[in-house]
Amino acid sequence: MQDFTPLYVDIDLPEGALLRDDAAQASVVDACHPNDAQAIWYHAHAPAMTFNAQKAMTLWAVENGLGSPARPVDPNDDNGTLLEGGGVAFTRGVNCGFVVDAALVEQDCFCLAIRVTSPDAEARSLLTVNPDASDNYLFLSESEGRLIWRDDAGMVEVSIPAPGKDYWVLAGFDQGQLHLTAAPVGDVFPIPQKSTRPSAELAAELNGVADLFIGCRSHRKGILKTLGTSVVHDVLVWLDHGASTPAALEQVARACRYAEAPGNTGERP
Repeated sequence: MQDFTPLYVDIDLPEGALLRDDAAQASVVDACHPNDAQAIWYHAHAPAMTFNAQKAMTLWAVENGLGSPARPVDPNDDNGTLLEGGGVAFTRGVNCGFVVDAALVEQDCFCLAIRVTSPDAEARSLLTVNPDASDNYLFLSESEGRLIWRDDAGMVEVSIPAPGKDYWVLAGFDQGQLHLTAAPVGDVFPIPQKSTRPSAELAAELNGVADLFIGCRSHRKGILKTLGTSVVHDVLVWLDHGASTPAALEQVARACRYAEAPGNTGERP
């Protein structure tokens, strides 16, 4: 048998050329209703919405009542718009945000998935976990085509390229460590990127009651530069894991396949 000498190349290689020691994700997964996959599901369709006389959204109900509803944030002055084909519209420099009060309570780990259409790669604020008892908060944003998952104080951060204009992004938190991955709609998630180290300080700050903001960071009026243009179609919340294992990623992917399928509603099959 011929001996082979290893070849070492000092260049960056594409992901597909690398052999990984962690488990690869399956290329196809079966769809599963998000509630059956243990997710809290906010689906941007008319049956979930309450409107006022100006046809602005005043309440975004969670599917099947499994969770708390989202309401407009204080600066959202009749700016909540549901598009005719589905999806909540967000406009750059205008606060169209929503908040789920006390969405997380003493969570050591959680993960958030959001399906977005971002036409100019400037969705800006997508999701924010904002604790009641701390000035620091954890936010997911898109700027210049990059997705960023970090805390406002800059203790931990992870970022990846956005995978196009129509995509899912999955942001996880596990005892102070962040996980982030994203994929085009209909595709599976790559193995998440992780923050370099866990932050015990951040874990302590989030170990209380926290609100979940959609499309903004807080109830403040003066941070318009953090508000971008996008359409949000779905938000999924898991309170029992940080999307850090292959099994958890498959569970999330199955829920995403169901949520994105045309015609699927919150009703369980």
